[in-house]
Amino acid sequence: MTDAPNLNPTETEGSNSPFVRRMIDSHSVLGLAFAALIYIVSLSGALTLFVAEISLWETPDVPASYQTSPAAVSAAAKNAEAQLKPGHEILNIIAYAPDEFKPYLTVRLNERKDQKSDLISTDWVADPATGALGQEVKAPFAHVIEDLHTMLHLPRPWGRYLVGLLGVVMFTLILSGIFAHPTIFKDAFKMRMKRNARIAWTDVHNRLSVWGLPFHLIITFTGAFLGVAGITVAALAMVAFEGDQEAAIQVIQGPQAIENAPPMTTSPDYEKMLVRSQGEGRTFSLLVAGNPKSSGETTTIAFYEDGILSARTSEIYRNDGAFLEKLGGSGSPAGARAFGMVQPLHYGTFGGYPIKIFYFVLSLALTYITSTGMMIWFKRKMQQGQPKPNSEAAWRGMTTGLSLGLAGTALFVAANITVPLEVVFFAIWAAGLAAIYFAKQPLKMVRHQYLLIALLLALTALLHFPSALTSEAAAQGILIAINISLLVASFAFAFVSSRGRKREVDQAMETVPAE
Repeated sequence: MTDAPNLNPTETEGSNSPFVRRMIDSHSVLGLAFAALIYIVSLSGALTLFVAEISLWETPDVPASYQTSPAAVSAAAKNAEAQLKPGHEILNIIAYAPDEFKPYLTVRLNERKDQKSDLISTDWVADPATGALGQEVKAPFAHVIEDLHTMLHLPRPWGRYLVGLLGVVMFTLILSGIFAHPTIFKDAFKMRMKRNARIAWTDVHNRLSVWGLPFHLIITFTGAFLGVAGITVAALAMVAFEGDQEAAIQVIQGPQAIENAPPMTTSPDYEKMLVRSQGEGRTFSLLVAGNPKSSGETTTIAFYEDGILSARTSEIYRNDGAFLEKLGGSGSPAGARAFGMVQPLHYGTFGGYPIKIFYFVLSLALTYITSTGMMIWFKRKMQQGQPKPNSEAAWRGMTTGLSLGLAGTALFVAANITVPLEVVFFAIWAAGLAAIYFAKQPLKMVRHQYLLIALLLALTALLHFPSALTSEAAAQGILIAINISLLVASFAFAFVSSRGRKREVDQAMETVPAE
């Protein structure tokens, strides 16, 4: 919403000294890095909206159905428990119901060798009619995208905290942009596309900022909240519970486990709990069973309530079947209702596909706003006689290389080539960035990479279409829509590449001294 982030201080007397020049360069690099992180989170966030569909796209031969039953979910949970490796301890079992975005039943077993070992998670697709376990669910491409958005592939919990901090920064930038442009609403439809590039970029930047303002405020605020949730719990514990984080967690998540409780002689009666939690206006969403071998652990049955904007409403039981309490949803305190609204407001999981697509378009707009903000700054520095060709090449390499990495990784999935996708993704991204940064004509290399991205996306869609067409009826619509979207994106990149020739000519006409 601002013209661009001011990455350099105004140069003053003495700024030609080597020390000051190094400080200015360091300041520019830090600003560029921060803008790059915002761009990455924004673009990956747009794709994360469809991470459930992408997971299905990676495993198109699953038994697809929008319906299941308490008996099938109960059987799936017990079948997952039976897969516990000898000597391992079980943490929990999670069953995910089919929904309009993911038409298949899945169940997850979380286990570990001992308390010092890392968590081992295994997911299976389960038969929606019987609960019998099928193939393991492996969706590495979806995980690459989701982890990029939520943690930037950094260690837990620091990656999530950094993303939360970026949400705070973005929210602050949006608010400051409003106050920095008093006429921004008056000029909501002012577009000067025939003027120079900086004015055109500025108008598009500001118009997209205004048109999507409510969304941008919501998405950045909720993203900041989700990213720093761990810090929020710690703060709540300090303020309200004298540092007792367990008490603070119980307020948010409900009753916790009873230590040293008697062991269960059989698996919990999930079916009875599920039947009890059913009712008019409720749609089952999730079952989370804490260690089913302990009677002191809890089983949570989560569901959506008609007319309630909340991540989930939950009914919580002891594993021995005793009902404990309802958490969230209708009749709950305003604070709990507000807390439950954060996740659906951030990921657009309410209102079906119209809302999801709306969120996707506005997320791409937020990505474009970040990109144009940087391009405005580069253009302004050039007009001031202080061009930053190396920084601009690094920015273009980062943005274009990211798209190239995603497209190349998707092709590996469509071609059924088994490779460590996270490594492939970062390798392609780095190669794309380096190719543009070290090119004698960066814009020409950008245009070539756009063409390559277009080719990769088209090949990905064509390779995957046979799997989509032979998948079960409940999944076909989603899979075909994804492949058509890939073809549309391919056409868009090819079109932008063809338009890039004019920018190359414009750049060649400008004198750009070394940075």
